[in-house]
Amino acid sequence: MEKQQLQRQKEALAQEKKALQEVEARLEGTGGLGGALRDTTGELSAYDNHPADLGSEMYERSKDLGLLETIRQQIAEIEEAQRALQEGTYGFCRSCGRSIPEMRLLALPRTLLCVHCQREQEDQSLADRPVEEEVLYPPFGRTFTDEEDSVIFDGEDAWEAAARHGTSSLSEKP
Repeated sequence: MEKQQLQRQKEALAQEKKALQEVEARLEGTGGLGGALRDTTGELSAYDNHPADLGSEMYERSKDLGLLETIRQQIAEIEEAQRALQEGTYGFCRSCGRSIPEMRLLALPRTLLCVHCQREQEDQSLADRPVEEEVLYPPFGRTFTDEEDSVIFDGEDAWEAAARHGTSSLSEKP
């Protein structure tokens, strides 16, 4: 990668980091994340209220916490890319060592992985799902049990009974 392009990437990383840090400061300061929930709601205690009364505040607070976590992760990625720039390894995939295409670096300056390795990493994170999800696959697998000797009223039978009254499809009623 040429020197001028590296300088542009360095500036892009610095600008993106500054913008993210500004958002982080706003979330921490005015988002109510720096203080207690009672300070943001004006309530002395949450015990005398119905739980639904604080539902909106809890939703907003959890949303802000999620955004803050994402922003901090992105800042960490930028700092890692800045270290790679200093070390001279920027533009090369951390996993396989191949060169990262310039268009990818322009679109996502903080990336340290080529598209192929990024996809592999994302596929691995999808594979690490809770074991309980195996029970849920396939969807409705437990309630659609049409077999020759099955006499129970299952999910498919319920659908057929409801479909007798009409469906939203354009085809005729069954």
